[in-house]
Amino acid sequence: AVLGHAFGPNPERGVYRTTDGGKLWQRVLAKDPDTGASDVCFDPSNPSILFAGLWQARRRPWELTSGGPGSGLYRSQDGGDTWKQLTGKGLPEGTWGKIGVAVSPADGRRVYALIEAEKGGLFRSDNGGDTWRLVNSAHTLRQRAWYYSTITLDPKNPDVIWCPNTPMLKSIDGGKTLQAFRAGHHGDYHDIWIDPHTPQRMINGNDGGVDFTTNGGETWYAPPLPISQFYHVAADNRTPYHVSGAMQDLGTAAGPSNSLAFGGIPRGDWYNVGGGEAGFTAPDPSDPDIVYATEYGGILTRYDHRTGQVRNITIYPFSAVGYGGEDLRYRFQWTAPVVVSPHNSKVIYHASNILFKSSDAGMHWAAISGDLTRNDKSKQKWSGGPITGDNTGAEIYCTIFAVAESPKQKDLLWAGSDDGLVHVSRDGGKNWVNVTSKIPDMPEWGTVDCIEPSPFDASTAYLIVDAHRLDNMHPFLYKTSDFGQTWKNLGAELPVDDYLHAVREDPKQRGLLYVGSERGVYFSRDDGSTWQRLKLNLPTVPVHDLVVKDNDLVLATHGRSIWILDDLTPIRETTKELLAKDVHLFKPMDAIRYRAQRSTGGPGAGENRPLGAAIHYFLKEKSKETLKLEILDSRGARVNQLSSKAEPEDAAAEGEEGPRFRPRRTVLSTEPGINRVVWNLTYAGPTAIKGAMSWPGTSAVGPMVNPGTYTLKLTAEGKTLETTLAVKADPRVQIPPSDLDEQLKLALAARDQITSLARMVQQIRSLKQQITARNELLKDNHKTDLLVKLGKELIGKLDALEGKLHNPKAEVTYDLLAHRGGAKLYSQLNQVFSCLMGSDGAPTQGVREMYVEHERELKQFQAELNALIAGDIAKLNEMAENLGIRNVIVTGKTDKSEKD
Repeated sequence: AVLGHAFGPNPERGVYRTTDGGKLWQRVLAKDPDTGASDVCFDPSNPSILFAGLWQARRRPWELTSGGPGSGLYRSQDGGDTWKQLTGKGLPEGTWGKIGVAVSPADGRRVYALIEAEKGGLFRSDNGGDTWRLVNSAHTLRQRAWYYSTITLDPKNPDVIWCPNTPMLKSIDGGKTLQAFRAGHHGDYHDIWIDPHTPQRMINGNDGGVDFTTNGGETWYAPPLPISQFYHVAADNRTPYHVSGAMQDLGTAAGPSNSLAFGGIPRGDWYNVGGGEAGFTAPDPSDPDIVYATEYGGILTRYDHRTGQVRNITIYPFSAVGYGGEDLRYRFQWTAPVVVSPHNSKVIYHASNILFKSSDAGMHWAAISGDLTRNDKSKQKWSGGPITGDNTGAEIYCTIFAVAESPKQKDLLWAGSDDGLVHVSRDGGKNWVNVTSKIPDMPEWGTVDCIEPSPFDASTAYLIVDAHRLDNMHPFLYKTSDFGQTWKNLGAELPVDDYLHAVREDPKQRGLLYVGSERGVYFSRDDGSTWQRLKLNLPTVPVHDLVVKDNDLVLATHGRSIWILDDLTPIRETTKELLAKDVHLFKPMDAIRYRAQRSTGGPGAGENRPLGAAIHYFLKEKSKETLKLEILDSRGARVNQLSSKAEPEDAAAEGEEGPRFRPRRTVLSTEPGINRVVWNLTYAGPTAIKGAMSWPGTSAVGPMVNPGTYTLKLTAEGKTLETTLAVKADPRVQIPPSDLDEQLKLALAARDQITSLARMVQQIRSLKQQITARNELLKDNHKTDLLVKLGKELIGKLDALEGKLHNPKAEVTYDLLAHRGGAKLYSQLNQVFSCLMGSDGAPTQGVREMYVEHERELKQFQAELNALIAGDIAKLNEMAENLGIRNVIVTGKTDKSEKD
């Protein structure tokens, strides 16, 4: 069932059939270019019998009409080859609107039709559509018929009917009576699927997502899907910044761009900021706890996160629901804009058909313009008909749709209307100039969706006009460099059928533009002369708004929630000259020394940007060499190294905090193009004992580096490239640099203690393996019995020493709980290291004392090992040489066993 274009006549409307599984389609039922299909269904017991509803409907920016002579109910009894319109015989007279129709899977003679008509409602046929009777005319079935009018029938019982609507409606007596209930986490139900084999399993689709039930609707579960429809997006000035916006049918929300937590950004980190489902949020740039938010009908609120209070600061709090625009004092659009001045955070602008200004955060308002629209009264009528009306506020027309103040020049204001006018004021609204006639090929009655004043030049602004609600899908993007006196069309190189929603100029690079379109994002490095799609892993989705925040690009999508491209470095730096190089190392943006402190996430969690430094490099061709990236400190000492050669995972077992300290190995990509690698701002980690249990687990990473400047050295394609990276302090952490220096010094020393102990164990194991191997060779030679015996005794001494260093008999971590002697030195060293890793601050007295104690103990064990090497092993080797045995026990730390 193909509705066709919602906003204009369309010859493709009607019912289509495929007989080859969807490869080819044939239109089998059509009326006229103004009439589409609202529904089509088979008789499940006889696929030659079909029913379809045709629906004459039209959306315009200022009205919705549902119904007309094109609407009707049709039946085919030959698989869709021919159709007959069903009229009379119990069906309503007069004009029809939308139609939903369904045939019972349990009884092909039972057919239901939900018909929008003056005397409409739920109609039922018990003879396959030959005759009908009205079984229920309840208004709850027919409210906003154009928006609902869906029927789903129980596959086993022809008397059980589901009619999704504002409440979920169910009948168990063939439609005579209805039960209304809430079927899940949200209202506004549009569809429901019932498992044909197990009817207790159902899924309903609603304006909040989907809900599942496995018990016939007694209880429902909503999976946390990232499918919110954001109209606009804003970012505040805290660190990390928060994003906010208004979501269709879900209200406003604000949340962190980065939770600084393992596991992602949980839903619990998000909170409502007032306003409602439609429009804008605008955080106070000087106080991120204050957020202004709008709702349809001109509602405007001021939210304070410190108290959670939402103060209504609406200019004219009159409920406009059910009114046409001509009946209103002020015409506020569904998404009426609100803007906080970039020059004074107490100054707020809010727009109806008139632009208002408050200088005291919304307590008082003053009009600073006249009517900045065409004010066409013919487009401000009560909306709806010919059967039912619909006046929610979305149909209010001749309004200001876009407002902006230049960040470069105070009181330079721009205003664009949804009926196609553009005005500019250079004196704070005292005088306005209509510059619409200066714009070439400006679509008449097109909606001015976005005005972007340049952050570099007060005379420059960019303009987007959206004409899709006039059935014109072309992209309209313009630029002025003389306060609107002349305009240049920048949309000529964009796809002709991908209309636009928003444009932003990168505040760090003049002429670098980003636009959000109905199918994604484009960017231009040459001020709109040429364009490239910015796709990556972004789904194909309408991008209704975007904002450049610091080094990030934040998107508001209408259907897939908020997305962040978290580092614009490659976009900003890439040039034709760069792409001609074999290899290039980009200058990375500053990294902030964040520590993730908690584990969050769960169902529906958003993604955090990787903690650390995002480092980008370009390879013209796939590299056949091993890439190497060294990180050096200010003295030139190596801090860490990343490589394209995959390293084996640390063999140490995870302790209670194991997952916290065991990120996956970072490997450099050798693929052609621009690649990213993230350095986690840590030194190389300690060496672990292979297969050993420790409580806590052995960290796979070393201590975090201190703030400072580091050198990045990339070796690739026979070249070595260098750049610098600035690591900044966490602005939330107020600790003297000397404390961090002291902490780092001790943490590195503790790391080296763990490594020393691990190498001792490696050496002990190597010695035992060599002695065991030699004993095996000599076991049948009576001349060497004493040598073998002494070798076994030495293995026992080495076992005993290893048992002092760690818990070699532990097979799982919890074996340490059962060990009578407790966790050994290996665990104790890891405990001290863990204490120094988790937070910022000078080492505590307890940590210092334990470090000294363990250092003394470690030296003692090293002395015991040295004594065994100098004594027992030296004697064994001497005895072997006297017997003519060349197999000497190697005591060094670079033997094959250690390399393995």
